[in-house]
Amino acid sequence: MICIREIDPADLALFDEWYDAFRAGAVAGREAALVTGREALGYSLRNPGPLKTRIAVGAFEDDRVLGGMLFEYRLTDNLDTVEVEIEVPPAHRRRGIGTALWQWAVTRSAQLGRTIVQTELGVPAGDSPGAAFAERLGFQVEHVEEHLVVPLPYDDLRLEELRSAAGGLDGYRLTSWAGLCPPEHQQAYADLHTAMDLDVPTGGMTREVVPWTVEKLEASEARIDRNYLALVTMVHTLAGEPAGYTLIYLPRADAENAQQDDTLVLREHRGHNLGTHLKLANLDQLAKHRTTQRFLHTWTALTNAPMRKVNTRFGFRAVEQHRELELRLPSLRPAARGVILDPDDRMLLVRFEFDDGPLWATPGGGLEAGETVVEGLRRELVEEVGLRDFADPPHLWHEEVVAEGHATGYDGVLNDYFLIRTDHFTPAGALTAEELRAENVHGMRWWTPAELADHDGRFAPRNLPDLLNQVLASGPPTTPLGL
Repeated sequence: MICIREIDPADLALFDEWYDAFRAGAVAGREAALVTGREALGYSLRNPGPLKTRIAVGAFEDDRVLGGMLFEYRLTDNLDTVEVEIEVPPAHRRRGIGTALWQWAVTRSAQLGRTIVQTELGVPAGDSPGAAFAERLGFQVEHVEEHLVVPLPYDDLRLEELRSAAGGLDGYRLTSWAGLCPPEHQQAYADLHTAMDLDVPTGGMTREVVPWTVEKLEASEARIDRNYLALVTMVHTLAGEPAGYTLIYLPRADAENAQQDDTLVLREHRGHNLGTHLKLANLDQLAKHRTTQRFLHTWTALTNAPMRKVNTRFGFRAVEQHRELELRLPSLRPAARGVILDPDDRMLLVRFEFDDGPLWATPGGGLEAGETVVEGLRRELVEEVGLRDFADPPHLWHEEVVAEGHATGYDGVLNDYFLIRTDHFTPAGALTAEELRAENVHGMRWWTPAELADHDGRFAPRNLPDLLNQVLASGPPTTPLGL
């Protein structure tokens, strides 16, 4: 069976195994895939910052990691969104691993009350399993960039030709630094970051732009500096007014790749070849600080014609598309439920009473903030039927129901069902009869498979008798069955 669980990044051996699987999936079939390095990603996960939560999630089979996911969400802005990246190595694809990781992401998103899921894909020419998987899930492409690469060290002849064509830097001056921003430039640099966030094309992506402050800049740079050397060139007017900047990240532990990140010239200062002057000056810094890196990567929106022309002059070659995608989910109330079977395959069900009649369902209930699905299941079963002390159960089914009336304040419910084998017992939970009735629970009983089949009333899930027969006949599915 495949089980999904979070990775403890402090367990270095486990993190390494997870990272190897995650990276193998990310680079497969791509000419110049750029994946965050082991050291940089490990540091980020082990040292969470105040602005974002990042969770490493693994798909396990017999304690082997077969695939991985990064699940991220911001804590002070963009509070409706989460970001996911699912990677499965080619040898383990088409086994439902990606779907099982996605189901975990949907449940955790529902727990967080977030309904917008965003992801990014590197898509080479030809078939793209990642793009096909995202399309099946319902993601829409909202923004497309070119991922471009130029070899290092840079062609000196090309640089001389660019310097000659750029002409003089009339009315402006350049300032360059490596590492943290000098204090005298922090406010201007923070303001330029804000301008970059407002100016950069994002297509139809949902994105709340939060202005940069000096404090935010300092915190961001301090985290980045652990794993990357920032190479920055700013351009000012002769009067000291900031007009633009460019930024290259030189990874401290990646011997192959450097990253050309932002390049911005404020609109009122365009038309003076400032972008070319900025890039040339920063490439001089790269030549001084580069060690063994053989490639410089950059990304430019297909709609950004001026920057695409600049990149062409600098010798960049497109290697793939970088797509940003988004999916809006219904607001679902997440719940964990137990398919509890005794040694004679009798199933324990609870009876709900609603305005439209009774409904028999598996015991369980809504998840609380901060608990895992299995933690929520254990709490609910103690409260409702008095069952405790069972091993981590197999995940049977993942059910998403979008319909009015299932949960007040939600578009529907999301149920994750788990198989629990136990001795026969008389259900008696921690909740009183009055407390259970307040939750519309009016009874409990054990059912044989034959009694389930003969009953003409309602079950949840609707086809519960057939689902149980499948489990009894074949055992739990390798990955959770989507209902």
